[in-house]
Amino acid sequence: MDLLLNKLLGLLEEETGFYRSLLSVLQKEKKAVVDSKLDELNEAGKEKESLLLKIRILEEERLRIQERLADSLGYEPQGLTLTKLSQLVGEPYSTRLKVCYSNLLTLIPGIREINHSNKSLLTHSLELVRGSLALLNNFVASNAVYYRTGKMQSGDQSGNVLSGEV
Repeated sequence: MDLLLNKLLGLLEEETGFYRSLLSVLQKEKKAVVDSKLDELNEAGKEKESLLLKIRILEEERLRIQERLADSLGYEPQGLTLTKLSQLVGEPYSTRLKVCYSNLLTLIPGIREINHSNKSLLTHSLELVRGSLALLNNFVASNAVYYRTGKMQSGDQSGNVLSGEV
């Protein structure tokens, strides 16, 4: 059981480090969006994907270890939380589990908040780009000069930025 607990704690500590790195990458991503630096945004996206893959791999391993611990303690894997596990094991594991839990608990809201902020910034940027494209499309849209009857069209003209009338 000590071996499983040490392995679990190692995974949790490594996962916590990855979440800290993810928070840093999300902050870089936000700065890249605000500064309109596409290269930095792409780089942050690659870093984020890599970190999320590493976190997913660690999380799968953590779940396997948690199942083995739950079996050895006589609990259902879903019911064996870090808090519950820290109550069932002795020192130094109990304290280390509480520290890991506390560290993860403080990181997750910050990650959610900055991720939501980045999503809003990117959505706004996308709306600005769409508006610019619509404006440009209106400038270059071709209006027919003549109707089918052969009469000239005297409607509004596209492509004019300024009106000649005062």
